[in-house]
Amino acid sequence: MWFLAPLFLLVLVGAFFGLVGYGVGAVADGLSGLKERHAALRGLAALSAAGAAALYAWGLLAVLGAVVTAEDGGTDSSPPRSCRTAGWEERAAAGVEITDYRVGFVPLGFVCETSDGGSYDNGDVPGYVNPGLAGFALAAVASAVSAGWISERRARAAAGGGRGGRGRSGGHGHRCGCGCRGRSGGHGHGHRSPSSGHGHRGRGPAGALRRGSRSGP
Repeated sequence: MWFLAPLFLLVLVGAFFGLVGYGVGAVADGLSGLKERHAALRGLAALSAAGAAALYAWGLLAVLGAVVTAEDGGTDSSPPRSCRTAGWEERAAAGVEITDYRVGFVPLGFVCETSDGGSYDNGDVPGYVNPGLAGFALAAVASAVSAGWISERRARAAAGGGRGGRGRSGGHGHRCGCGCRGRSGGHGHGHRSPSSGHGHRGRGPAGALRRGSRSGP
């Protein structure tokens, strides 16, 4: 599987530049106010992932170098030269031979195996690589989760505020409609009553005048 490592290394390099570009832009937009504040958290997650990609690529280069050295043929190829760390001759004199090696991808390492069933890392991968990978990965996950949580909380708050506003608007319109209809009805009733009374009074005197005229000389 190690022969796929060069291709994976190219993918890591491309991912690094892409994540750095997105992360810097997102952090700048979030801090300047062009986007919401949690956009800066997404940018921080991308930058942390870029750091992890860079460290992994660096460690993978060290592993590839150890593999190339171990696979180098010739009269001095056994035991693998990548496994000839300090003390290997003393172990060989004691009967503990180096039999094989294996490549570790998580965590990164070049591991030498011995005839007594033991194994040891040859130390080609710098000691800070794997702890740094873990730290950057945790930072990326924490930032991404925090950004998602803040975004969801704001979306729920906005949805709740919209429902509350519609409820208050509907209640106001109902009260206004009832009040307007009640006042309109009362006004119409009062208007018809005086009009009706005025007509009755007008007909009364007129009738009396006509009767007086007929009873005259």
